Amino acid sequence: MTPAKTSFADAETLDFPGAITLRILLTGDQTGGTMEVFEDIVHPGVGPGRHIHHQQDETFFFLEGEFDVEIDGQLHRMSPGDVAFVPRGTVHAFKNVGDTPGRLRYIFSPALQVEAMFRAFHTALQAEALTPDEMARIAEAHCQEFVGPPL
Repeated sequence: MTPAKTSFADAETLDFPGAITLRILLTGDQTGGTMEVFEDIVHPGVGPGRHIHHQQDETFFFLEGEFDVEIDGQLHRMSPGDVAFVPRGTVHAFKNVGDTPGRLRYIFSPALQVEAMFRAFHTALQAEALTPDEMARIAEAHCQEFVGPPL
């Protein structure tokens, strides 16, 4: 495996207006499939629906703002510096509960090309076709599953 680096300023950025700005910091191709690293800037009151990653663990690093995170039915308040680990197969979700945009980084392991899922969500959004059914279809194609509403 070859060492990898990404310049933050040059990282691919996917903007979901009024919700999340997502940066792809390391892809599965760059890490030989070991992991992927992303950063989100999350608007107040925003977070994804409850979901499961069937074949990946996910680790969150909370950098700015206040977040609620639900992991396997338990709610946790997360502040800057806090970390949360979500084992594969576990229902989870997060939400920015602060008054300002929050920022978090997260790692998927193994990689499994999750960035392709985020790109597909973004492409569907740009085509005005990002419906709940389309999100579910895209997620399922990447071994992910939405199982409930946002927090």
